[in-house]
Amino acid sequence: MDVKNKSTKTGNQAWRKKPRQFAPKSRLGCKTCKIRRVKCDLSRPSCLKCVSTGRTCDGYSETSLTFKAENPEIESTHYHKKVTHRADNFDSYQPCTTTSAYASKQWRSNYNGLVLQNLGSFMVLPTTGSSQTEAMCFFKDISIKNLNEYRPCESWRNTLMFFSQTVPSVRHAAIALALIHRDYLDCHSNGRLYQPSSFKDWLPDETPLLHYNRTIQLLLKPESGDPAETTAITLLVCYLFTCFDHLAGNDVQAMEHLRGGVALSRSIDNATLNNCPRDDTQSSGVDTVICQVTKQIRRLDMQAAMFLVDWTPSNIQETLMSDLALSDSTFWSLDQAADHLQILLGRVMRLRHTEQPIYSTGTMPPSSSALKDILLGQLETWSSLFENLLQQGSPSEPNFKTDPLVSLLRLQHTIAWILLSGYGPGREMEYDQFLPHFQQCVALADEVATAHQRHSDSMSTFTPEIGFLPVFYIIGTKCRHPSVRREVLNILRRQIIREASWDSILTARLVERVVEIEEGAAGEEQVIQCMEQIPVWCRIEALTYTHIPRGQSAARLDITYTICAQEGIHTESLMIEQTGSYDVK
Repeated sequence: MDVKNKSTKTGNQAWRKKPRQFAPKSRLGCKTCKIRRVKCDLSRPSCLKCVSTGRTCDGYSETSLTFKAENPEIESTHYHKKVTHRADNFDSYQPCTTTSAYASKQWRSNYNGLVLQNLGSFMVLPTTGSSQTEAMCFFKDISIKNLNEYRPCESWRNTLMFFSQTVPSVRHAAIALALIHRDYLDCHSNGRLYQPSSFKDWLPDETPLLHYNRTIQLLLKPESGDPAETTAITLLVCYLFTCFDHLAGNDVQAMEHLRGGVALSRSIDNATLNNCPRDDTQSSGVDTVICQVTKQIRRLDMQAAMFLVDWTPSNIQETLMSDLALSDSTFWSLDQAADHLQILLGRVMRLRHTEQPIYSTGTMPPSSSALKDILLGQLETWSSLFENLLQQGSPSEPNFKTDPLVSLLRLQHTIAWILLSGYGPGREMEYDQFLPHFQQCVALADEVATAHQRHSDSMSTFTPEIGFLPVFYIIGTKCRHPSVRREVLNILRRQIIREASWDSILTARLVERVVEIEEGAAGEEQVIQCMEQIPVWCRIEALTYTHIPRGQSAARLDITYTICAQEGIHTESLMIEQTGSYDVK
């Protein structure tokens, strides 16, 4: 009996002899568990420890949300130092590329046979602090409305907002864009344009970059195993990153994101894109979301030809001439008319910027003159179909005749026709005969700018879409009538706006410099009152520019131009001062 009691006593106290194993403290737990000094299970959005005990989970600290990575290799000391270094140098940063994301297996998957499927129910992610809450409010109230400024689409905005609230990678990309967008607006205003009470302690300047990098972390390790959902999320991030880097002044990186998004969209099964509904108000399926974001990315790709000399849109050949040979029909919407016109604009710009043909076929490509005639015919066909649409009306757009997009499309069509009609070397004097058309363009552009200003919530806006800025640039450099040029400059100065890489302030500087060169060469004592006073040997024939944003030194424009009937290439640097004035070197 004594032996048994001794044995039982020994067994009951055996645990006291085992050394206690200590684990390192976790600093990633929720705030409630930290205060209670208990182990947190790190569940999101609320930890189960708090939920099971009936307590309110106060969420996680900003540091744990920003830097915690699911992959231990990503969460290495080297990576933390790299992110911190990039954040400290945000003013002159070069954001890390998403090329590695583009090269992942998910990106290279074959998407044949995608079936329409519902996204399922998502839980709206809570924000972890007032700063992120206000950033998402700013994104919803201001940023998302500017992204498709000229061609607004409510279903696209709802889709973008839905994913930014439910998918972590898209959400961080949206926050990064909202923060840098707000910084851009503050730079062009005397006071806060959007200042709720909790904006007093706004996030530091490196915060947009932290969310930018956090998006890349999450994108490299997708939570969903569904390739269709992964594709939709990655395309959305490409779109938001393109907007982010344009606002940050890093246009090279912005175009890398755009090109990556275009490449991914071209790998999608054509059946998925061909089955996209014309009216995508019902956007519950993954395939429909892919169609929506692909449409936006391809539009930006086509519009890039309006400001990049060496840019060839990927789908510039996908709409053949037969698509526009619909003389007995019409466009079914302004949206379709705008898409067709963008393709024609891209072809016109490619013809002007390069001698290489834009059609790649097995036969001999047409000559430049023959291609010019083909494009002129396509522009005429487009105009006929567009006027038929305006006369017959559109059942899906009852008030489309008063839509500012009508004036914008007419404006872009007219300027494309002028550029094509004056195509060819040594023909600068022929632009003088288009003075009535230039004046019509200024009137149309003024209507677009006035409508834009009337519907804008601020004095300065940004949109990745191309509207009237490149048209003003073409008018200011090709129309030599002094009053037309001054009117263009007045409109550019009236409202600050950025369209992708185009900036109204920089566009005004370029036009001013061209006017100064041409009118100054005609004679310093002579006051230019008509176009004929600027002879051909004083006219700039070709001009390109590179915008060098402010980094260690002041921002500048490096311009290269040639003058008619003269040999040689001229180069200049226009230093852009904070006051808006410039000096020429």
